[in-house]
Amino acid sequence: MSATPLLVGVDCGTTTIKAIAFTPNGRVVAAAGVPTPTQYPRPGWAYYAPDELWSCTVDALRQLTAALDDPARIAGIAVASIGETGVPLDRSGRPLAEAIAWFDNRTEAQARRLNATIGGARFFAATGLPVIPIFSLCKMLWLQEE
Repeated sequence: MSATPLLVGVDCGTTTIKAIAFTPNGRVVAAAGVPTPTQYPRPGWAYYAPDELWSCTVDALRQLTAALDDPARIAGIAVASIGETGVPLDRSGRPLAEAIAWFDNRTEAQARRLNATIGGARFFAATGLPVIPIFSLCKMLWLQEE
């Protein structure tokens, strides 16, 4: 009889980067987690260094696979990332800036400007999202301007 395949979920969360191995029917086989390295350079600002996020993700996966009897049973991996957090990349896939955390408020001026120029109701009708500092477009504008 062949060994049951495993599915791995990786959750790059605000506080912890978690890796969990499940059987196809949902039974947890092993789990590991590493604290998410968040930087707070000034009040209202928070970011993640992309290389640190990657290193912590690799650490969590190494811990997980070390806890498995046979890591070769892993048949698939799904990854969920920190919501409203992105990393601009160059053409080679290297990070151009830090990953601005979803709860970082440095983009308040960009959110105010979008509300004033486009209008909150019109923006919501087009995107389904309110114009608030955590919105990715505000972060992209901040990166472009700063």
